[in-house]
Amino acid sequence: MTALYTLALLLIGVIGTNLIKQFFPKIPEPFILIIVGIFLSFTPIFQNFELEPEFFMLMIIAPLMFLDGQKQSFSKIKKRFSIIFLLSVVLAVATAIVVGLIANRVEVQWTLPLAIALAAIVVPTDAVAVKSMTSSVDMPNGVGEALELESLFNDATGLVLLDLALSVLEQGKFSLIAGIGHFLFVAVGGALIGVITGFLLVTIRTNITFRTVSPETTIIPISLLTPFIVYFLAESFGTSGILAVVATGIVHNWESNKLRLTSTRVQLTSNTIWESISNVLNSIVFIILGISLPIVWQEIIHMGLVGIMQLLGLSILIYIAMYAVRYIWAFREDNQSANTFFDSHSNPKQHRFLSHIFAISGVHGTMTLAMAFSLPLTIANHAFPYRAELIVVATLIILISMLMSAIILPIALPKKAVTYTKTDLENTRNKMVDYASLKVSETTANPAVREAIMIQLQSQKGWLNDNHSTRNYNSQKYNSLLNNTKDFIIHYLHSDSVEQKYSSEVIDAYEKILNRLKISSFSNTAPYKDFFTM
Repeated sequence: MTALYTLALLLIGVIGTNLIKQFFPKIPEPFILIIVGIFLSFTPIFQNFELEPEFFMLMIIAPLMFLDGQKQSFSKIKKRFSIIFLLSVVLAVATAIVVGLIANRVEVQWTLPLAIALAAIVVPTDAVAVKSMTSSVDMPNGVGEALELESLFNDATGLVLLDLALSVLEQGKFSLIAGIGHFLFVAVGGALIGVITGFLLVTIRTNITFRTVSPETTIIPISLLTPFIVYFLAESFGTSGILAVVATGIVHNWESNKLRLTSTRVQLTSNTIWESISNVLNSIVFIILGISLPIVWQEIIHMGLVGIMQLLGLSILIYIAMYAVRYIWAFREDNQSANTFFDSHSNPKQHRFLSHIFAISGVHGTMTLAMAFSLPLTIANHAFPYRAELIVVATLIILISMLMSAIILPIALPKKAVTYTKTDLENTRNKMVDYASLKVSETTANPAVREAIMIQLQSQKGWLNDNHSTRNYNSQKYNSLLNNTKDFIIHYLHSDSVEQKYSSEVIDAYEKILNRLKISSFSNTAPYKDFFTM
């Protein structure tokens, strides 16, 4: 029951945040979620809460990374492989080395492997947090894409580096060849397991799609279980579960493109479910961060003023170093793909500005905190040295990076200008669906096939399921007006102007669609008006 109450409280926190943010639109949503998490930490269930990394990775990070992989096409990954490798591996490793050397020099009691462990923890960036904090400003497209590609694999890079540093602490020695071999085994092995498992699951899903009447009842549950199965399988072989689920997600993106025109209902349902799950999990990530802060605060109290000021200074120094590495890399990198992200060197002012935006957008999130809490209590039969200090520094870097981005980005970037409305999008989509319906009616001879395709097409029109108007105007007069409007449209379909333009089969098919509509869903007559003026 404790797990059920925990989940219920987290969901209540998400719901509460959605209500609260309406009253504070200028405060970035992640900060509201963190504050809600702090309040939840005072409930009996979350008192003395300490994040369980394995549970967090499996139940929250794995589904999110699987969804991120689904958003990346294989052709795009292949085309941008060099820049992805530079962002997710080379830049991450370079950042870790710089941070490790600084931490080792400032905290002279820390060994180099311990400092590298801290560096590995603070390497992962959080593109979702940046999006949440820049929802009201116009983030340059190139920088936004670079941040997404970077966060796609640098979580795995940080985890592999942390695993390598812990193994050195455990064994008390380091071999460069063994370290590189371990890195390749964990990273490449995870990716291969993800690809192989992904293709196997895609084959199963494809066969189900073409062989069953209601494939969504089987395919969607398989889709929901996929990230957990793949992550657990990869971790059981000692490889990277995060890389595995990302690779599987990329394979599933290929499947979605292949089946886009043959399983519309499955795609629409699956996308809706995954989008909702993604929003909830991303919110839970920041709530968990807020719940964890009181535990970190207790560690801070035990360290005293001098100790915490020293760690705060180290955290600021590490943040500045990471900013400098990111800025220098973006400014100096002459890769063709990098030029598309940060503009070319021939435009130095814009190139410098975009490099600065990329550097300041290196926000660190709950993945960093989860890795910090994943540090073992004992290592080599001794208490893990300076574990509390590492957790405090990781938390401070998360907060510093979020605050700096929340303050600087809205100032540096222009306000987002919306050049279209939701109604414009709906009307355009409705016109496209209506045009496709008419073409199907004119070219498909089989009445049953024609009607099935048209129903499927019409199901993609948002106004068929939009009850917003009826919620606001649910009255007898409104329903009467809708009935009269519907009768008028049907009468208009049989007018001379329409009958001369379209065949009787087309008109009859469209009339059937109108007659199927219930008054509660017949809430927007604008699409019909647009249809008649095409």
